[in-house]
Amino acid sequence: MKIVPHLLLWPVVCGFTSENSSRSSSDLARLTSSGTATSAEDALALLSEAKALRQEASMLQEQLNREKEERIRKEREKVDNLIDLLLFHGMNPESNTSEESKQQLLHTEEQVAQLLISKRMSFDMVNQCFDRIVEQANRPQSIDSCSPLLSLLLDAACQVDCIERKENPNKRWNGRVERDLRKKVSDC
Repeated sequence: MKIVPHLLLWPVVCGFTSENSSRSSSDLARLTSSGTATSAEDALALLSEAKALRQEASMLQEQLNREKEERIRKEREKVDNLIDLLLFHGMNPESNTSEESKQQLLHTEEQVAQLLISKRMSFDMVNQCFDRIVEQANRPQSIDSCSPLLSLLLDAACQVDCIERKENPNKRWNGRVERDLRKKVSDC
């Protein structure tokens, strides 16, 4: 039989020697019960800490969701303002002041094209406007039956695309905007 040295030291480490062998069974019971109590207390502490961490994580997730929704709302508002700037001339001064009777006049293709150039609109900005118009239309868009706003935006983009690169002061314009947008309309 092979004797393992660390097993021989176990009674000494635990406090069991020949002098206190009479106390060994009561000490063992005390150590076992206090060890169980300590480990149970530790387990409860860990459970409560885990619960608190889960609660904190869910609060942080809710905060992230609120911030994401706020960021999306601000982005939509920005795009809506951009659409209003590009496509709408303003309020009809002859109409009543009530909200239902206000009518907005659309810009012409030339005016929208000039705004695309002067405001230095990039493809991404025009694409965001396009996506927002399609989203708000609540109906499938096609080349033959697209909304008037979409048609105006596409026609103005076509006019800007036709301008020679040297003559267009808007260097953000890549010259293929209208083609890419028409392709998106056909994919809708």
